Amino acid sequence: MLSLRQRADADISTVIGWVPDARALYLFTGSRLVWPLTMDQLAAMTVTGDVSAFVMVDDGSLLIGHFDLSLADDTARIGRVIVDPAKRGRGYGGALVSLAIESARSLGARRVALNVIADNAPAVATYERAGFQQLPMADRPDVRSMALTL
Repeated sequence: MLSLRQRADADISTVIGWVPDARALYLFTGSRLVWPLTMDQLAAMTVTGDVSAFVMVDDGSLLIGHFDLSLADDTARIGRVIVDPAKRGRGYGGALVSLAIESARSLGARRVALNVIADNAPAVATYERAGFQQLPMADRPDVRSMALTL
């Protein structure tokens, strides 16, 4: 059974290990962080009180995925979504997104929004399967802005 828990500092090195190069970092965080990814960079993304980081774990507490969640008014924003590369292609991305949506709903969100790198076809397909719709975003052709009404 898969579940979520708050990301602990000890989890950061595992998540960083899932980002082997600059391209993977760009898919994970866009242009916000620089290669090579460090623990300090990733930890700093959630220092503010309005962003929480979560990890998805299996029954044995093995880390499988990661995402950030923030809430403003009635909109939750999902960011920095990643699944362990060794686990990809097995439906874990969809499970992670479903758990993120449920977390947003439990916080009172009525809408969930995210940005995804436009040429990250597996991620875009995962979000579309979850019901996200593309929004117009003319200023960043490399990014798709997507939203889901709960």
